Amino acid sequence: MMIYEQMKKIILIFICMLLTCTGCALRKEIVIPRAKLQEAVSRKFPYDKDIGIARFTLQVPEVYFRGKNIGLRAVYFAHLLDKEVRGFVDVNGNIIYKPETGAFYLHDFNITDITLNEKDLLEKSNIQKVIDKIINNYLDGFLIYRLNPRDHKQNLARSYVKEIFVRNDDLVVVLGY
Repeated sequence: MMIYEQMKKIILIFICMLLTCTGCALRKEIVIPRAKLQEAVSRKFPYDKDIGIARFTLQVPEVYFRGKNIGLRAVYFAHLLDKEVRGFVDVNGNIIYKPETGAFYLHDFNITDITLNEKDLLEKSNIQKVIDKIINNYLDGFLIYRLNPRDHKQNLARSYVKEIFVRNDDLVVVLGY
């Protein structure tokens, strides 16, 4: 009976150690440098749209972080009939994770700042609407990072995004239980 009690304690200690090690193994931190995000976004630009009476161009944006959000700052040019408008636009969006694909996407952009070379507020409102539509249609759902299916830890934890945050100049995604 004494041997049975000792064996039970040893098995219990072994199970606790195994669970502790397994718990540590299912935490994975993925660091995505801003430069990698810049490279992914740069592949989609410049954006140029010509609809006869108007032409709109959005240059390659600069990627930056603001809190948990991703920001894009770009130069735009618009030719509306006989007017040429140019300026800067600053947009912020979210990064979402879809476990079914194991990938991260850009989502839900909002214009935070826009400048014009003219002071015409009506023109600014029109340009803002056009840019808002283009950014949301063109970049919403754009793939920025896919988990590696060959990485055992990423594969096990892909359904569990614990946290997304910015550290220094990197986007950090914590996967695990």
